[in-house]
Formats: sequence, C-alpha cells, structure tokens
Amino acid sequence: MNQNDSKREVACTLTEEQEAERREEVRARLVDHYLGYEEHENGVVVRFDGTDESLEALAEFTSNELQCCSFAEYEIAVSPPYEETRLTVTGPDGTTEMFQDGFVDRLDVESA
Repeated sequence: MNQNDSKREVACTLTEEQEAERREEVRARLVDHYLGYEEHENGVVVRFDGTDESLEALAEFTSNELQCCSFAEYEIAVSPPYEETRLTVTGPDGTTEMFQDGFVDRLDVESA
C-alpha cells in the first residue's frame, strides 16, 4: 500500500462492542507507557516508553488494527538507546484525524 493512494477509504470496521473492547485494551495495556504524539504527514507518530511491555502491546495493537483499519500503514520503530518506541500510522486524507480522535485523544485523556 502507498500512503498517497487517495482511493482507500478511511473507515474503521469495528462494531460498537468491538470498539469498547479495543478501548479497554488500549487503557489496560498502552496508557501507562504513553509519552506523547506528533502529527506526521498523512498521519501521526505516537511515542511510548522503550519497555518490552510497550513493544509487545504495540505489536498486538497493530496486529488488531490491520483487521479493522486496513487503509492505514503502520510502522513500529525502536532505536538505540531504546528509551522510546514509536508507532507511526499513515494513510490517505483523513487518517490523521481518525487516529487523533480515536486513539491519541483516548491516550491523552486516560494518561492525564
């Protein structure tokens, strides 16, 4: 997939029940590791601490997201000195807003 492919529809296919389960998963597994985010061209970069737990939780989160938000591209990056793990999510127009509203805002509220 190419993030510049504007033909991909930005939409999540989760049901309300599935979204509630995903919200709980994010709260339980990712909130304590959340450090912040930056907007990225056509997406967001979300920063977490560099622990094994956050890396494992991000890998599972990303695997789940591939099923419901297949329009997006996901990249998990860990670089020396391994103090931070970054999840970059990019895609067509609307990706930034969707992940800010549905993911980053949730992390911001829960971690405050």
